Amino acid sequence: MGTSVDSPLTDSGVLARAAVYVVVLSAAYYYTLTFVQLGVTEVAMERLGLSMELVAVAMGLLAAVTLVVTLGSGWAMDRFGWGRTPQHKFRLLFGLLLLQVGVTVALTAVSSFTGLLLWIVACSVPLGVAIPFAFSLLLDLVAPAWRGYAAGAVAGCAFLLAVFLPFEWTVGSFVPAAVTVLAPVVLLLGVLSVSPGVLGAGVTRAVGVDRPQFDQHSRVELLDVLTVPALVGLVLLFGAFFVDSLGFVRIVETPAYVDSSWQSPDYGTRLAIGGTHVAGGLAAGFVYARAGSLWLFAASFALFGTAQCLYVYDIVAGGPAALGLGTPLVYVLAVSCYTTVTFALWPDLATRATVGRYTAVGVGVGGWLATFTSTGLALLSDRRGLALELHLLVAGSVSVGFLVLTASLWYLTAVPTKQPPRLRR
Repeated sequence: MGTSVDSPLTDSGVLARAAVYVVVLSAAYYYTLTFVQLGVTEVAMERLGLSMELVAVAMGLLAAVTLVVTLGSGWAMDRFGWGRTPQHKFRLLFGLLLLQVGVTVALTAVSSFTGLLLWIVACSVPLGVAIPFAFSLLLDLVAPAWRGYAAGAVAGCAFLLAVFLPFEWTVGSFVPAAVTVLAPVVLLLGVLSVSPGVLGAGVTRAVGVDRPQFDQHSRVELLDVLTVPALVGLVLLFGAFFVDSLGFVRIVETPAYVDSSWQSPDYGTRLAIGGTHVAGGLAAGFVYARAGSLWLFAASFALFGTAQCLYVYDIVAGGPAALGLGTPLVYVLAVSCYTTVTFALWPDLATRATVGRYTAVGVGVGGWLATFTSTGLALLSDRRGLALELHLLVAGSVSVGFLVLTASLWYLTAVPTKQPPRLRR
């Protein structure tokens, strides 16, 4: 008897499909990391000369609009079955990313605070619509056994790009870098939207969905997806994004630590940071595939707490020179752990009829809301003149608190091990 062609491991297109997922998600996450979180802020402050308060208002609007649109997009995706095949997703993402490239270029024409707010709405809407469709591609293109590794590869590749592009954080460099990364992905999605068969016949079998799953007369509630595993993941992912941005925003703006951060003028330092992101992402993918998400959450909070305490030690006592690059690398490993979970967890918990809502709630609330909430608090801390060591001590304490919460939730949600049956005498 021959080998079944239905097995994804015997499908010649399996690597091509996984590669498409990694390329699309790496570019999308890179765009969010650099252009949305850093580039827009630089333009607002440097070119428009806006105060910190107005920048915080603008970024708050970006977070709020993106979150609302993401939740609506995820609900509609499940309610109307818009994501029932990868070809539907390829076509929609092609249009959205093409629009996003145009919106990105349009930032160069913004010349006032009102114009910036209008631009932010224009940027947030396609971004929010795309999130559930993009993240759910993991369910369509990657076999379950390989999803952790694919998610880890996305985390590593996205941050590797972010370390080097743009090399100089100037107002004029973020837009060309973002367009350079997005343009090839738009071309790839354009090809796939008309010829999905280039990925092999398995791409249609992998997403074969019974139409009753998308019954338009059935009731679809956004909060139906908040099962116990999803709530645990949501709380812990919110914590990971929160403590990351809470510390990172202050660290990266401190002149003493510029030479050991993404802004370092030294190629060797950036290569070490980028290489650690890749190695950390692949390692996190292995752990996710073998042991699950809670191990990675525990590692993230432990590593964040360690790095933040090392920074405090260096500021207060003047630590050894080895901490100069060693501490940022500890921080990088923490980021790699939780970022891998971000990409893998929600499609893994979902079915094809619920994946839109799972990714919308998980990424929208656990990612966007947490990131911009903590970014706002970090900017407020800086504005109020709170010393960096005190700020990082608070961040480290929050990390430890979430580590304890992780252990508690791990214990409370553990599945009891079945006792082996006793032998009858």
